[in-house]
Amino acid sequence: MSIAPWVSVEPTTRPAAILGDLPLTQTSVVYPIPDRVVPSTATGILVFAWYAAAGPIPKPGWWHFAVNVGDGKQNWFSLLIAGVNPAVEVTPCNSQAFWLPMPVDCRLTVTFFNGELLPGTCEGGVEIHGYSP
Repeated sequence: MSIAPWVSVEPTTRPAAILGDLPLTQTSVVYPIPDRVVPSTATGILVFAWYAAAGPIPKPGWWHFAVNVGDGKQNWFSLLIAGVNPAVEVTPCNSQAFWLPMPVDCRLTVTFFNGELLPGTCEGGVEIHGYSP
């Protein structure tokens, strides 16, 4: 078995690969995948997501990163954020890179579920780090 080659995308040299911020309320954000970053003929995308939080997180929440694959179906991946004891000074953070099929509409939809993060207590982003030709 061999691993097919993929094309690396460096967001520091291709700023369009930085799609935007993670939503911090129960909402969905749709990010177009720029064709100057990933050609529409690609078969898959390597999505990178990260967050850092400071302060209490009222209850666990999660982001779904979804792509439309045709026939009304989606493929998706989730990233969890869980509570922090406010008496302990820590900064919870997490990041994840994951492969998704190239969406038929060249869009990535990110939805936050199960809560709201307090303003100024969390930040996070979504980037493309590569694609399969």
